Amino acid sequence: MTKHPTRILSAGILLAALGSAAFAQDETAAFDAAVAEAQRIAEGQELTGYIEFIGQNSGAEGETLQQVYEAFTEGTGIEVRYTGTPDSPAIIQSRMQAGNPPDVADMQLGIARDYAAEGALQDIGAAFGETMTANFGQALLDTATFDGTLVGVFQGLNPFMVWYNPQAYEGPEAPSEWQALVDYTMAEAEAGNTAWCAAQGAGPSSGFPGAQMVDNLFLKKWGPELYQQWGNGELSWTSDEVRWAFEEFLTVIAAQGHVQGGPIGALSTSIATGYNGLVADPAGCDLVMWGAWTPGLLGDAAVPGENIDFFRVPASDEAFYDAELFQSALAVAFNDRPETMVFLEYMASTPAQTYLASLNRWPVANQNVPADTYPSELLQRIAEQFLAEGATDFAAGPNLLADAETSAAYYKGIVSVLQSPDNLDQVLQTIEATTAE
Repeated sequence: MTKHPTRILSAGILLAALGSAAFAQDETAAFDAAVAEAQRIAEGQELTGYIEFIGQNSGAEGETLQQVYEAFTEGTGIEVRYTGTPDSPAIIQSRMQAGNPPDVADMQLGIARDYAAEGALQDIGAAFGETMTANFGQALLDTATFDGTLVGVFQGLNPFMVWYNPQAYEGPEAPSEWQALVDYTMAEAEAGNTAWCAAQGAGPSSGFPGAQMVDNLFLKKWGPELYQQWGNGELSWTSDEVRWAFEEFLTVIAAQGHVQGGPIGALSTSIATGYNGLVADPAGCDLVMWGAWTPGLLGDAAVPGENIDFFRVPASDEAFYDAELFQSALAVAFNDRPETMVFLEYMASTPAQTYLASLNRWPVANQNVPADTYPSELLQRIAEQFLAEGATDFAAGPNLLADAETSAAYYKGIVSVLQSPDNLDQVLQTIEATTAE
Protein backbone atom coordinates (compact mmCIF):
# COMPACT_ATOMS: atom_id res chain seq x y z
CA MET A 1 0.00 0.00 0.00
CA THR A 2 1.30 3.46 -0.90
CA LYS A 3 1.83 5.77 2.05
CA HIS A 4 0.98 9.47 1.75
CA PRO A 5 2.99 11.48 4.30
CA THR A 6 1.05 14.64 3.52
CA ARG A 7 -2.28 12.95 4.19
CA ILE A 8 -0.90 11.37 7.37
CA LEU A 9 0.36 14.77 8.54
CA SER A 10 -2.96 16.41 7.69
CA ALA A 11 -4.84 13.70 9.55
CA GLY A 12 -2.55 14.18 12.54
CA ILE A 13 -3.13 17.92 12.53
CA LEU A 14 -6.88 17.35 12.30
CA LEU A 15 -6.86 14.89 15.21
CA ALA A 16 -4.76 17.29 17.28
CA ALA A 17 -7.15 20.11 16.46
CA LEU A 18 -10.14 17.97 17.38
CA GLY A 19 -8.45 16.98 20.62
CA SER A 20 -7.70 20.61 21.47
CA ALA A 21 -11.27 21.57 20.66
CA ALA A 22 -12.59 18.78 22.86
CA PHE A 23 -10.48 19.90 25.79
CA ALA A 24 -11.54 23.51 25.21
CA GLN A 25 -15.18 22.38 25.37
CA ASP A 26 -14.43 20.43 28.56
CA GLU A 27 -12.77 23.51 30.07
CA THR A 28 -15.80 25.66 29.20
CA ALA A 29 -18.16 23.12 30.71
CA ALA A 30 -15.99 22.94 33.82
CA PHE A 31 -16.08 26.74 34.14
CA ASP A 32 -19.87 26.75 33.86
CA ALA A 33 -20.15 24.02 36.50
CA ALA A 34 -17.87 25.98 38.83
CA VAL A 35 -20.03 29.09 38.37
CA ALA A 36 -23.14 27.07 39.19
CA GLU A 37 -21.47 25.65 42.32
CA ALA A 38 -20.56 29.13 43.53
CA GLN A 39 -24.18 30.18 43.03
CA ARG A 40 -25.42 27.16 44.96
CA ILE A 41 -23.12 27.75 47.93
CA ALA A 42 -23.96 31.46 48.08
CA GLU A 43 -27.72 30.97 47.75
CA GLY A 44 -29.68 32.65 50.51
CA GLN A 45 -26.70 34.57 51.90
CA GLU A 46 -26.25 38.32 51.79
CA LEU A 47 -22.80 38.84 50.31
CA THR A 48 -21.16 42.22 49.77
CA GLY A 49 -17.77 43.75 49.12
CA TYR A 50 -14.77 41.77 47.95
CA ILE A 51 -12.28 39.17 49.18
CA GLU A 52 -8.61 39.96 49.54
CA PHE A 53 -6.41 36.89 48.97
CA ILE A 54 -2.62 36.87 49.34
CA GLY A 55 -0.99 33.76 47.90
CA GLN A 56 2.31 32.23 46.92
CA ASN A 57 1.65 31.68 43.22
CA SER A 58 2.51 34.41 40.73
CA GLY A 59 3.05 34.45 36.97
CA ALA A 60 1.35 31.74 34.94
CA GLU A 61 0.49 29.71 38.05
CA GLY A 62 -1.19 32.69 39.67
CA GLU A 63 -3.14 33.37 36.47
CA THR A 64 -4.39 29.76 36.50
CA LEU A 65 -5.79 30.19 39.99
CA GLN A 66 -7.38 33.49 39.10
CA GLN A 67 -9.32 31.79 36.31
CA VAL A 68 -10.89 29.56 38.97
CA TYR A 69 -11.63 32.57 41.15
CA GLU A 70 -13.25 34.37 38.20
CA ALA A 71 -15.87 31.60 38.11
CA PHE A 72 -16.60 32.36 41.77
CA THR A 73 -17.00 36.05 40.98
CA GLU A 74 -19.36 35.32 38.10
CA GLY A 75 -21.47 33.08 40.31
CA THR A 76 -21.62 35.34 43.36
CA GLY A 77 -20.76 38.87 42.26
CA ILE A 78 -17.96 38.95 44.85
CA GLU A 79 -14.62 40.07 43.43
CA VAL A 80 -11.51 38.13 44.51
CA ARG A 81 -8.55 40.48 44.68
CA TYR A 82 -5.67 38.04 44.45
CA THR A 83 -2.02 38.99 44.94
CA GLY A 84 0.54 36.26 44.27
CA THR A 85 4.11 36.75 45.45
CA PRO A 86 7.01 34.66 46.79
CA ASP A 87 7.21 37.21 49.62
CA SER A 88 3.72 36.34 50.86
CA PRO A 89 4.86 35.03 54.31
CA ALA A 90 6.60 38.32 55.13
CA ILE A 91 3.70 40.39 53.79
CA ILE A 92 1.13 38.41 55.77
CA GLN A 93 3.22 38.67 58.94
CA SER A 94 3.52 42.43 58.49
CA ARG A 95 -0.23 42.74 57.92
CA MET A 96 -0.92 40.65 61.02
CA GLN A 97 1.32 42.86 63.14
CA ALA A 98 -0.54 45.90 61.83
CA GLY A 99 -3.88 44.32 62.73
CA ASN A 100 -4.97 44.22 59.10
CA PRO A 101 -4.66 40.65 57.81
CA PRO A 102 -6.09 39.65 54.42
CA ASP A 103 -9.34 37.72 54.30
CA VAL A 104 -7.65 34.63 52.88
CA ALA A 105 -4.03 33.55 52.45
CA ASP A 106 -2.27 30.40 51.41
CA MET A 107 0.88 29.28 53.19
CA GLN A 108 2.99 26.32 54.21
CA LEU A 109 1.59 24.10 56.92
CA GLY A 110 4.28 25.08 59.42
CA ILE A 111 3.37 28.75 59.13
CA ALA A 112 -0.34 27.94 59.34
CA ARG A 113 0.31 25.93 62.50
CA ASP A 114 1.92 28.96 64.16
CA TYR A 115 -1.03 31.22 63.27
CA ALA A 116 -3.46 28.56 64.48
CA ALA A 117 -1.63 28.37 67.79
CA GLU A 118 -2.14 32.14 68.14
CA GLY A 119 -5.88 31.69 67.53
CA ALA A 120 -5.66 33.75 64.34
CA LEU A 121 -7.30 31.24 61.97
CA GLN A 122 -10.97 30.40 61.50
CA ASP A 123 -12.47 26.96 62.04
CA ILE A 124 -13.63 25.94 58.57
CA GLY A 125 -14.71 22.55 59.86
CA ALA A 126 -17.51 24.26 61.76
CA ALA A 127 -18.51 26.16 58.63
CA PHE A 128 -18.47 23.38 56.02
CA GLY A 129 -16.91 20.28 57.56
CA GLU A 130 -19.15 17.89 55.63
CA THR A 131 -17.85 19.25 52.32
CA MET A 132 -14.26 18.75 53.48
CA THR A 133 -14.89 15.21 54.68
CA ALA A 134 -16.61 14.26 51.42
CA ASN A 135 -13.90 15.69 49.17
CA PHE A 136 -10.55 15.06 50.89
CA GLY A 137 -8.84 11.99 52.27
CA GLN A 138 -8.43 11.65 56.02
CA ALA A 139 -4.64 12.01 55.85
CA LEU A 140 -4.98 15.43 54.20
CA LEU A 141 -7.65 16.51 56.65
CA ASP A 142 -5.37 15.50 59.52
CA THR A 143 -2.48 17.58 58.18
CA ALA A 144 -4.77 20.65 57.99
CA THR A 145 -6.05 20.14 61.54
CA PHE A 146 -4.32 21.74 64.54
CA ASP A 147 -5.43 21.04 68.10
CA GLY A 148 -8.66 19.56 66.77
CA THR A 149 -9.52 22.51 64.53
CA LEU A 150 -9.64 22.19 60.73
CA VAL A 151 -8.22 25.46 59.45
CA GLY A 152 -7.62 25.27 55.70
CA VAL A 153 -8.25 24.01 52.19
CA PHE A 154 -5.77 22.42 49.79
CA GLN A 155 -6.04 23.26 46.09
CA GLY A 156 -3.10 21.89 44.11
CA LEU A 157 -1.40 18.79 45.49
CA ASN A 158 1.97 17.63 44.19
CA PRO A 159 3.19 14.21 45.28
CA PHE A 160 6.82 13.16 44.78
CA MET A 161 8.00 10.33 42.56
CA VAL A 162 11.01 8.99 40.69
CA TRP A 163 11.07 10.34 37.14
CA TYR A 164 13.03 8.34 34.60
CA ASN A 165 13.92 8.34 30.93
CA PRO A 166 12.70 5.07 29.37
CA GLN A 167 15.20 5.49 26.55
CA ALA A 168 18.14 5.58 28.98
CA TYR A 169 17.06 3.83 32.18
CA GLU A 170 17.94 0.13 32.28
CA GLY A 171 17.25 -0.53 35.94
CA PRO A 172 14.49 -2.47 37.69
CA GLU A 173 10.97 -1.66 36.51
CA ALA A 174 9.04 0.29 39.16
CA PRO A 175 11.03 -1.23 42.03
CA SER A 176 9.34 -1.44 45.41
CA GLU A 177 12.62 -1.57 47.36
CA TRP A 178 14.90 1.45 47.62
CA GLN A 179 18.02 -0.70 47.72
CA ALA A 180 17.34 -1.69 44.10
CA LEU A 181 17.96 1.92 43.01
CA VAL A 182 21.05 2.18 45.22
CA ASP A 183 22.45 -0.95 43.55
CA TYR A 184 21.56 0.41 40.11
CA THR A 185 23.29 3.71 40.88
CA MET A 186 26.46 1.89 41.91
CA ALA A 187 26.41 -0.35 38.84
CA GLU A 188 25.90 2.59 36.51
CA ALA A 189 28.83 4.47 38.07
CA GLU A 190 31.09 1.45 37.66
CA ALA A 191 30.07 1.33 33.99
CA GLY A 192 30.88 5.03 33.57
CA ASN A 193 27.26 6.18 33.45
CA THR A 194 25.57 8.82 35.61
CA ALA A 195 22.27 7.74 37.14
CA TRP A 196 20.93 10.94 38.73
CA CYS A 197 20.22 14.58 38.00
CA ALA A 198 19.96 16.49 41.28
CA ALA A 199 20.49 20.22 40.74
CA GLN A 200 20.33 22.24 43.96
CA GLY A 201 20.86 25.84 42.86
CA ALA A 202 17.99 28.07 44.02
CA GLY A 203 19.53 31.25 45.42
CA PRO A 204 18.88 31.58 49.18
CA SER A 205 16.89 28.30 49.05
CA SER A 206 19.68 26.28 47.41
CA GLY A 207 19.62 22.74 48.75
CA PHE A 208 15.85 22.43 49.08
CA PRO A 209 15.50 19.66 46.42
CA GLY A 210 18.05 17.63 48.37
CA ALA A 211 16.10 18.26 51.57
CA GLN A 212 12.97 16.93 49.88
CA MET A 213 14.90 13.83 48.84
CA VAL A 214 16.05 13.29 52.44
CA ASP A 215 12.42 13.67 53.56
CA ASN A 216 11.34 11.02 51.05
CA LEU A 217 13.99 8.58 52.20
CA PHE A 218 13.08 9.13 55.86
CA LEU A 219 9.35 8.63 55.28
CA LYS A 220 9.84 5.45 53.27
CA LYS A 221 12.04 3.99 56.01
CA TRP A 222 10.44 5.13 59.27
CA GLY A 223 6.83 5.86 58.32
CA PRO A 224 4.30 8.72 58.66
CA GLU A 225 4.06 8.82 62.45
CA LEU A 226 7.77 9.31 63.08
CA TYR A 227 7.99 11.57 60.03
CA GLN A 228 5.40 13.92 61.52
CA GLN A 229 7.18 13.85 64.87
CA TRP A 230 10.33 14.95 63.09
CA GLY A 231 8.44 17.78 61.39
CA ASN A 232 6.89 18.85 64.68
CA GLY A 233 10.29 19.07 66.38
CA GLU A 234 9.57 16.04 68.58
CA LEU A 235 12.32 13.92 67.00
CA SER A 236 15.83 15.33 67.22
CA TRP A 237 17.78 16.13 64.07
CA THR A 238 20.68 14.28 65.66
CA SER A 239 18.64 11.08 66.08
CA ASP A 240 19.73 7.83 64.46
CA GLU A 241 16.68 7.92 62.18
CA VAL A 242 17.41 11.37 60.76
CA ARG A 243 21.09 10.58 60.44
CA TRP A 244 20.22 7.43 58.46
CA ALA A 245 18.20 9.44 55.92
CA PHE A 246 21.05 11.92 55.41
CA GLU A 247 23.58 9.12 55.04
CA GLU A 248 21.40 7.34 52.50
CA PHE A 249 21.07 10.58 50.54
CA LEU A 250 24.84 11.02 50.55
CA THR A 251 25.39 7.43 49.46
CA VAL A 252 23.42 8.08 46.29
CA ILE A 253 24.13 11.74 45.52
CA ALA A 254 27.46 12.72 47.09
CA ALA A 255 29.70 10.10 45.47
CA GLN A 256 31.51 11.00 42.27
CA GLY A 257 29.92 9.50 39.18
CA HIS A 258 26.46 9.23 40.72
CA VAL A 259 25.04 12.65 39.81
CA GLN A 260 25.39 14.81 36.72
CA GLY A 261 28.12 17.39 37.28
CA GLY A 262 29.19 15.75 40.53
CA PRO A 263 27.96 16.94 43.93
CA ILE A 264 29.72 20.31 43.65
CA GLY A 265 28.39 20.80 40.13
CA ALA A 266 24.88 19.97 41.34
CA LEU A 267 25.14 22.72 43.94
CA SER A 268 26.05 25.34 41.36
CA THR A 269 23.47 24.24 38.79
CA SER A 270 20.12 26.07 38.75
CA ILE A 271 17.01 24.01 39.31
CA ALA A 272 15.50 25.88 36.34
CA THR A 273 17.73 23.98 33.90
CA GLY A 274 19.53 21.42 36.02
CA TYR A 275 17.12 18.57 35.31
CA ASN A 276 17.17 18.96 31.53
CA GLY A 277 19.71 16.16 31.32
CA LEU A 278 16.94 13.68 31.99
CA VAL A 279 15.38 14.32 28.57
CA ALA A 280 18.49 15.42 26.65
CA ASP A 281 19.72 13.49 23.61
CA PRO A 282 21.86 11.76 24.67
CA ALA A 283 20.54 11.74 28.21
CA GLY A 284 22.83 13.16 30.88
CA CYS A 285 21.13 11.10 33.56
CA ASP A 286 18.19 8.72 33.72
CA LEU A 287 16.67 9.33 37.18
CA VAL A 288 15.27 12.30 39.12
CA MET A 289 13.48 12.22 42.47
CA TRP A 290 11.22 15.26 42.59
CA GLY A 291 7.64 16.47 42.49
CA ALA A 292 4.78 16.20 40.00
CA TRP A 293 5.79 19.58 38.54
CA THR A 294 8.99 18.14 37.02
CA PRO A 295 7.69 17.61 33.43
CA GLY A 296 6.41 21.19 33.35
CA LEU A 297 9.87 22.39 34.31
CA LEU A 298 11.39 20.39 31.45
CA GLY A 299 9.01 21.91 28.90
CA ASP A 300 8.43 20.61 25.38
CA ALA A 301 11.58 18.48 25.48
CA ALA A 302 9.75 16.05 27.78
CA VAL A 303 7.63 13.66 25.72
CA PRO A 304 5.47 11.35 27.87
CA GLY A 305 5.89 7.70 26.98
CA GLU A 306 9.09 8.40 25.06
CA ASN A 307 11.69 10.08 27.22
CA ILE A 308 9.86 10.62 30.51
CA ASP A 309 7.82 8.43 32.84
CA PHE A 310 7.58 7.87 36.59
CA PHE A 311 7.17 5.35 39.39
CA ARG A 312 6.62 5.70 43.13
CA VAL A 313 9.61 6.35 45.34
CA PRO A 314 10.65 2.86 46.50
CA ALA A 315 10.60 2.07 50.21
CA SER A 316 13.26 0.83 52.60
CA ASP A 317 10.43 -0.67 54.66
CA GLU A 318 7.71 -2.25 52.52
CA ALA A 319 5.09 -1.26 55.08
CA PHE A 320 5.55 2.35 54.00
CA TYR A 321 5.56 1.92 50.22
CA ASP A 322 2.24 3.82 49.88
CA ALA A 323 3.28 6.60 52.26
CA GLU A 324 4.01 9.81 50.38
CA LEU A 325 4.93 13.36 51.22
CA PHE A 326 3.49 16.16 49.14
CA GLN A 327 3.96 19.80 48.29
CA SER A 328 0.98 22.08 48.72
CA ALA A 329 -0.07 25.33 50.31
CA LEU A 330 -3.00 25.57 52.72
CA ALA A 331 -5.59 28.30 52.10
CA VAL A 332 -6.74 29.71 55.44
CA ALA A 333 -9.18 32.37 56.63
CA PHE A 334 -8.33 35.22 59.01
CA ASN A 335 -11.95 36.25 59.48
CA ASP A 336 -15.37 34.60 59.49
CA ARG A 337 -17.13 36.95 57.07
CA PRO A 338 -19.76 35.00 55.13
CA GLU A 339 -18.01 36.01 51.91
CA THR A 340 -14.80 34.38 53.14
CA MET A 341 -16.45 31.14 54.18
CA VAL A 342 -18.46 30.86 50.96
CA PHE A 343 -15.26 31.39 48.98
CA LEU A 344 -13.30 28.73 50.86
CA GLU A 345 -16.17 26.25 50.56
CA TYR A 346 -16.20 26.95 46.83
CA MET A 347 -12.43 26.34 46.67
CA ALA A 348 -12.93 22.96 48.35
CA SER A 349 -15.78 21.90 46.07
CA THR A 350 -15.49 19.26 43.38
CA PRO A 351 -16.69 21.59 40.55
CA ALA A 352 -14.11 24.26 41.43
CA GLN A 353 -11.25 21.78 41.63
CA THR A 354 -12.45 20.00 38.50
CA TYR A 355 -12.17 23.31 36.69
CA LEU A 356 -8.68 23.81 38.15
CA ALA A 357 -7.70 20.32 36.95
CA SER A 358 -9.01 21.07 33.45
CA LEU A 359 -6.54 23.95 33.23
CA ASN A 360 -3.75 21.33 33.23
CA ARG A 361 -1.36 23.08 35.62
CA TRP A 362 -0.95 20.53 38.46
CA PRO A 363 -2.79 17.73 40.28
CA VAL A 364 -5.58 18.85 42.59
CA ALA A 365 -6.31 17.71 46.12
CA ASN A 366 -10.04 16.88 45.83
CA GLN A 367 -10.26 13.10 45.56
CA ASN A 368 -13.57 13.23 43.66
CA VAL A 369 -12.15 14.99 40.59
CA PRO A 370 -12.12 12.43 37.73
CA ALA A 371 -8.64 11.59 36.46
CA ASP A 372 -9.70 12.09 32.85
CA THR A 373 -10.35 15.78 33.62
CA TYR A 374 -6.66 16.49 33.06
CA PRO A 375 -5.66 17.02 29.42
CA SER A 376 -2.15 15.76 30.30
CA GLU A 377 -1.62 12.01 30.19
CA LEU A 378 0.97 12.27 32.97
CA LEU A 379 -1.37 14.21 35.25
CA GLN A 380 -4.11 11.67 34.58
CA ARG A 381 -1.82 8.84 35.67
CA ILE A 382 -0.61 10.75 38.73
CA ALA A 383 -4.24 11.30 39.74
CA GLU A 384 -5.04 7.60 39.28
CA GLN A 385 -2.00 6.28 41.10
CA PHE A 386 -1.60 8.81 43.91
CA LEU A 387 -4.78 10.82 44.41
CA ALA A 388 -7.63 8.32 44.11
CA GLU A 389 -9.38 7.48 47.37
CA GLY A 390 -7.27 5.09 49.42
CA ALA A 391 -4.34 5.09 46.97
CA THR A 392 -1.87 6.98 49.15
CA ASP A 393 -1.12 7.58 52.81
CA PHE A 394 -0.10 11.23 52.63
CA ALA A 395 2.14 12.50 55.41
CA ALA A 396 3.61 15.81 56.53
CA GLY A 397 7.08 16.32 57.97
CA PRO A 398 9.83 18.96 57.84
CA ASN A 399 9.15 19.68 54.15
CA LEU A 400 5.82 21.24 55.14
CA LEU A 401 5.88 21.63 58.92
CA ALA A 402 9.26 23.19 59.64
CA ASP A 403 9.31 26.90 60.42
CA ALA A 404 11.23 29.32 58.21
CA GLU A 405 14.38 29.30 60.36
CA THR A 406 14.56 25.51 60.53
CA SER A 407 13.92 25.17 56.79
CA ALA A 408 16.72 27.63 56.02
CA ALA A 409 19.12 25.70 58.27
CA TYR A 410 18.02 22.43 56.63
CA TYR A 411 18.72 23.71 53.12
CA LYS A 412 22.09 25.13 54.15
CA GLY A 413 22.84 21.79 55.76
CA ILE A 414 22.25 19.98 52.47
CA VAL A 415 24.67 22.34 50.74
CA SER A 416 27.25 21.80 53.48
CA VAL A 417 27.15 18.00 53.46
CA LEU A 418 27.35 17.86 49.67
CA GLN A 419 30.46 20.03 49.89
CA SER A 420 31.94 18.04 52.79
CA PRO A 421 30.11 14.81 53.72
CA ASP A 422 32.34 14.41 56.78
CA ASN A 423 30.59 17.46 58.30
CA LEU A 424 27.32 15.57 58.77
CA ASP A 425 27.42 15.48 62.59
CA GLN A 426 28.10 19.20 62.81
CA VAL A 427 25.37 19.99 60.28
CA LEU A 428 22.75 17.99 62.18
CA GLN A 429 23.75 19.64 65.46
CA THR A 430 23.42 23.08 63.85
CA ILE A 431 19.92 22.35 62.52
CA GLU A 432 18.89 20.95 65.91
CA ALA A 433 20.16 24.09 67.65
CA THR A 434 18.15 26.24 65.24
CA THR A 435 14.99 24.21 65.92
CA ALA A 436 15.46 24.56 69.67
CA GLU A 437 15.70 28.37 69.58
